[in-house]
Amino acid sequence: MKTVLLFFCAILGILLFCILLLMFSSIRLNVAKAKISNFENGIKKKKIEQEFIIYLELSLFNKIKIARIRLKKGLLYKVKNKANIKEIKRDTKILKNIGILEILKKLKIKVSKLELEAKFGTEDIILTVFLVTLLSSIFSVLIRNCNYKKVHYNIMPLYEYGNTIKFNLNCIISVKMVHIIYVIYILLKKGRINNERTSNRRAYDYSYE
Repeated sequence: MKTVLLFFCAILGILLFCILLLMFSSIRLNVAKAKISNFENGIKKKKIEQEFIIYLELSLFNKIKIARIRLKKGLLYKVKNKANIKEIKRDTKILKNIGILEILKKLKIKVSKLELEAKFGTEDIILTVFLVTLLSSIFSVLIRNCNYKKVHYNIMPLYEYGNTIKFNLNCIISVKMVHIIYVIYILLKKGRINNERTSNRRAYDYSYE
């Protein structure tokens, strides 16, 4: 009996430790270098240059580093030589539908450093304008409560060169695990509500047949 009690106490202690670890830990994205470019000095290149040095770090109280891994190039998004406009439109529509700006606000991301130069264009001028506006809105939310002396970003559209991109990023951003869990909960709840609405519509549709 005593052995069983000790076993359950040990399990409870581990669970409490994990909960405390989640509550007080943060995930930090350290982008030492992220470069994607097929455009330089007004000239569009045939080959896209890519270079990444990106670390994902787990820290306690945003100070004590627990773990650190370097993201491999294969895990990152591969930019194609010819951008697929349909895929870009689909991805931007998804971001709009899930309310990316509201999600970023709820995550309460802390920006310690941000240096960004982004110039890009697509074959669709309307899509280019939308992407520039969306990216500018995202970064304006990110830097809302940070030290502006450590922030510099420039986002510009390119209308005359077709599918072009020049992207250079150096940043350190962190977010608390408790905020990530909260946002995941909201997204799951929202998805469940949307599914219920869809199923209700179908039920009503069938009732009128």
